[in-house]
Amino acid sequence: MSVLSPVNDSVLSERLRALGSARDWVPNALPELERFIRTADDYDLFRVNPIQYGSAVDLSEAGAIELFVHAAKAGLFEMDWLLICAYCPQVAGSFRELDQVHPRFQCAFCNAINDVALDDYIQVTFTISSGVRDIRFRHPEMLSVEDFYLRYNFSKGFIAPHGMTHQQLVAVLSRGFADIEPHEDRSFDFDVTAGRFEVLDLSHKLLLVFFADGEPAEPQRTLVQLESGRFLLPDRSTAPRDMVLGGGRFSFRQTADLSPGKHTIQIENRTDDRGRFWFVQYPFGFEPHLVEYEPLLTGKRLLLTPSFSELYKAQLVDEGESLQVSDVTFLFTDLKQSTPLYEAAGDVNAYFLVRQHFEILNKIIRERSGTIVKTIGDAVMAGFERPQDAVRASIEMIEELSQFNRTASRPLGLKVGVHRGRAIAVTLNDRIDYFGHDVNIAARVQGLADVNEVCISAAVMEVPGVADIVQSRPVSRNYENLRGIGQKMEVHRIAIMPTQT
Repeated sequence: MSVLSPVNDSVLSERLRALGSARDWVPNALPELERFIRTADDYDLFRVNPIQYGSAVDLSEAGAIELFVHAAKAGLFEMDWLLICAYCPQVAGSFRELDQVHPRFQCAFCNAINDVALDDYIQVTFTISSGVRDIRFRHPEMLSVEDFYLRYNFSKGFIAPHGMTHQQLVAVLSRGFADIEPHEDRSFDFDVTAGRFEVLDLSHKLLLVFFADGEPAEPQRTLVQLESGRFLLPDRSTAPRDMVLGGGRFSFRQTADLSPGKHTIQIENRTDDRGRFWFVQYPFGFEPHLVEYEPLLTGKRLLLTPSFSELYKAQLVDEGESLQVSDVTFLFTDLKQSTPLYEAAGDVNAYFLVRQHFEILNKIIRERSGTIVKTIGDAVMAGFERPQDAVRASIEMIEELSQFNRTASRPLGLKVGVHRGRAIAVTLNDRIDYFGHDVNIAARVQGLADVNEVCISAAVMEVPGVADIVQSRPVSRNYENLRGIGQKMEVHRIAIMPTQT
């Protein structure tokens, strides 16, 4: 049984109080979180997946994400942006700030070239603050070499291929682990089969790949010297090799050829640091595939979480970078004839009405798990992870505004458009914004709507469940010319009947 690291009771109590005062929480949310912090294993408190946590304690996904976002702000946890290799479960980078995230990288574990998006291989996790409980996974140098690779460097929640367990996968590929101390010399005997045999030292971010092919040979011996920043093979030449495997691009920095059979690898650690080695055998014809994961908090999901945008306004994309989003739903709104409203009601009264309308829209967007990206005059641009949520929100906005009009000094008419597609997340005017062809389409789709009408694109309408949401309402379909887009698009118009007074 593992020994739990100690809890700093005074710090824990203080920060739990701060979390409790941040907002109203569902019953038992904070006691469950305190129990988790006090009793969970060190590994369970390392890179916590809030969605998995919520499932374990019967808390909704949205509620669990909100809980951990606020808990990080209160200092109970530290939020990490993880870059995950698409072709192995290696954590290629861990960053505290969004502006440190660079989606183009090469994995040190498998040498795959990655260009990842916020939807998939950029995930967000939460690790217990060292001031609350100093877990051993904050000190990777103290971990066993197996834990260093399989628990510290591998991301949680990856699904092993072919129905295998993680233990079975490691048993199939692994040929052993070893720590080699500074200036230590050790030899290892292997029965190398056809395929790829790899010598990995992630503590120095080094990978040596042997390609084994042909007939088995007499017993062989290879000397590998660990130098500063490289492997040196005095008796065998190495060279870089670029390959396409399983649809991925791999740029192996150091490779060599050898014959299958009995092989002794002698490793000399010539550095002043410990080398942490893993020997891995991939079978002949092995091709990597995109790694699949259990449900996790993606970077996209976090950016579309209202509390994140409110609490972490300083978390921005690097101004020299952009982060791709493969699938996001945008909702645009506009008020009908807002200029005459200001002329007729006067600036103060008109602004008061418009502000109330913003409050109604913001409340609905939050309740439907979306976030306001920006306001443009009297218009709103919002983002949603799920198209169904955006469609429900668009209908509820018009219905709620219709109720508001029953007592308002002047009625307001809302026009809404919804479209789904790709975008890039950037920093603009000290906030996160989205740009791209599909963002422009979403704005143009909204421009087609009349008052009390929602226009949605075919890309949204074809999503399972959307047709059920709008089936009880008058819906018409047309092919429309979108200004500035240069092509006709299928657009569905949903009429929202005003509430009768």
